[in-house]
Amino acid sequence: MENKKNSQKYSRSWYGSFDLEDTRYYGVFIKGNGDKQVVSVDPKRFQHIFNLPSEIKKMMDKRKGPLFHPAKKSMLDYNVNVIRKDIDIIKKEWNKTYKPFIRRFLEEIKGKNFNYLEDDNLHSGIVSFDEAINNARIFSWMSHEFAELEKKQLFQSLYSQYFHQLVSQIDASILRILTINGYEGDIFNRNVLYAFKGNKPEKIKLLDGFTAYDRMYSIWNFLKHNSLSTFNTLKNTFPEVLKEIEYKQGDLACFIINFTEDLIDSLLDGVRIFFIEYCCLVFDEDPQEAKWNSEEYFRSIVYNEIEEIQDPFGLRYSFY
Repeated sequence: MENKKNSQKYSRSWYGSFDLEDTRYYGVFIKGNGDKQVVSVDPKRFQHIFNLPSEIKKMMDKRKGPLFHPAKKSMLDYNVNVIRKDIDIIKKEWNKTYKPFIRRFLEEIKGKNFNYLEDDNLHSGIVSFDEAINNARIFSWMSHEFAELEKKQLFQSLYSQYFHQLVSQIDASILRILTINGYEGDIFNRNVLYAFKGNKPEKIKLLDGFTAYDRMYSIWNFLKHNSLSTFNTLKNTFPEVLKEIEYKQGDLACFIINFTEDLIDSLLDGVRIFFIEYCCLVFDEDPQEAKWNSEEYFRSIVYNEIEEIQDPFGLRYSFY
């Protein structure tokens, strides 16, 4: 009797005995609770319901037995997913919050147009109509010139402050990853990043995206130190990020950097590529596999499907 029961297991008719709101109906078996929860997947059933990409199916076909056991519990158990997530959040904050804020703030800075009829000296007879008109033109021109100068200075200042925050966030993220993976030092710089797990700087510098990382860090060093050495390093390696003006040691670096919206966007894209490649080399992670080979991935797909059945119009979390 037991053999007959086992022979029916994982068959289409056997799955038909489960309710549509039961994860087992989709071939996802969840045992335990909390941190002790274990997820197993029947690839054939899961493929039948959700039509997995061929590369995922091929890897799952290498399993032993009817069930596939994901390599990690959480997607964030992969270092590459952590850094991708952190940089994606930074880029989203930049494009959705900081960049629009800076634009709106600077747009509010405008020069004043003076009207000669509002000139008290005209009404007092101190100046003639022609003089009042000429004064109004001069004052208007000066006001607009000062406004443009103020906008340029604030643009440089706001961008440099955000740049400090951006690189600090990325630095903190990678240090957190290295610490989780065994780094025990209490200082951090690029040499630590390059040498982690016995790697050589020369090998790290050959990774895709390293140029963007190096450019970002060189700009940051110049902004922090305002020194001739950091200026020369930047000028010798990435002269395009500098304004064509004379620099003397001690001048504020924030007014020398040629900040643009495209500069920050391109740096974030390049640095993201670099750290993906870094995780491949240093932690032996496959960035494509990291997107799906976790219990969380399969669990979330099934829970989303069940949510669609329970709340097809998406009203459960609607607010009126």
